[in-house]
Amino acid sequence: MLFKVEINDVRPVRALELCLDLDRNAPLCIVGRNGAGKTTLAKAVMNFVLADTFSRTTSSGALRASSTVRYRVDESTFDFAYDPAARTLSTRQPVPRALQRLVTVELPIPHGLRFSYFRTLADADDEIRVGIILEQDSRPAGMIEFLTNIYGEARFEDLREVKFSRGACCFYRTDDGRYVREDYFSSGEFFLVNLYRRLQSGIRLIFVDEIDISLDAAAQARLVARLRALCTQFSVNVVFTSHSLALMQTLGDGELLYLESSGDRSILEPRSFSYVKSLMFGFQGWDRYVLVEDEAAKAVVERLISSYCAPTYFSHFIIEVGGAGQVVSLLQRNRTHGFLGPAAAVIAILDGDQVATGHAAVPDTHCMPLWSLETAFATIYDDAGFTPKLADSMYAALQPGPGRPKALYKAFRRSYPGQDVIGIVCASHAVGLQEFAERVLKPFLSASAPTT
Repeated sequence: MLFKVEINDVRPVRALELCLDLDRNAPLCIVGRNGAGKTTLAKAVMNFVLADTFSRTTSSGALRASSTVRYRVDESTFDFAYDPAARTLSTRQPVPRALQRLVTVELPIPHGLRFSYFRTLADADDEIRVGIILEQDSRPAGMIEFLTNIYGEARFEDLREVKFSRGACCFYRTDDGRYVREDYFSSGEFFLVNLYRRLQSGIRLIFVDEIDISLDAAAQARLVARLRALCTQFSVNVVFTSHSLALMQTLGDGELLYLESSGDRSILEPRSFSYVKSLMFGFQGWDRYVLVEDEAAKAVVERLISSYCAPTYFSHFIIEVGGAGQVVSLLQRNRTHGFLGPAAAVIAILDGDQVATGHAAVPDTHCMPLWSLETAFATIYDDAGFTPKLADSMYAALQPGPGRPKALYKAFRRSYPGQDVIGIVCASHAVGLQEFAERVLKPFLSASAPTT
């Protein structure tokens, strides 16, 4: 099932699209600078469920006559346009309740649904108390496991849950015969209790704005792994916004989107953690920065610096950005905005397979004399005289094609962790790599290199 939101002219967003495959069943993080439109996007998704969202949560200045939001759910389309009489967005084609039940959104205080649940629990206190006295409560094993994994502590073993007419309430019994309701838990615990309920409720999309706001850094760092497992278990997608580095660095490939304005549109694209960290936070305290595609390229550059450029005058930091396009994009953005340092303090080094592409023509971009570390190693490995070899069963499992060199490289590293693969490759290409290091890296890291 595809769920798509198209926002037009809802301040601060001029035009933005979000398309989600609800059969993906995985977490997805959206990050961006303040004012990029993350909360506006969350409100637009919430408006699919609650058509008065913008009138309740947004100042009148955010909407104008040209403001629209369009929703697509597979082949169905729902258009919301500005209604001057109501001064909000409205539609002539109401969203069916069956589709609304597939989506839920949690906003920060004071508009988040969990905050209205405070009143629900307070109003139902008599009913909750009766359920507890009659011992109609149960042990929420899944929730206890969730909280224990997030906080890394076993203090939730005595957690209980009781049902009442308008929902459920977690609580602890106290030694004096009283009880502590979930709305008296810490803000982070209360948030996670409510999040877990939604995860197992049958909803297909949960959108949480500022998911990290109530959680400490350690809990943030553990959250994504648990969400990943629960999204699969309960067939649900959790899309959330965050500014937390502790959380972002735990995201896998395809789980991080960067939102930014570009001309008259907002762009939402997959980015690597290093790319996002560079744009949003920068790397402080280094004289020189080398942008590379991945961990393998970083290992080669580190070996070249230690072999042919030591000692270096300037301190340096090597950043694994992602694909060649992202490397070049980050280099060009730094040239404009200087978030890493002066333009002359940053270079990009791409794998040799980019030499004939447009990426290689960008100023301060260089291509290594290796097609890639993995490809160079595969050529060496395929020589009959190379040892050691992989087990026959492991080698037979490698699929032929473009992905074989990378798979072979990873399999060999797992099988022979003590083998210096970087050294093996560099030794076989010593002449070209030394020339590259002395021509590109050594001048860049020496005192004679320009600084502005």
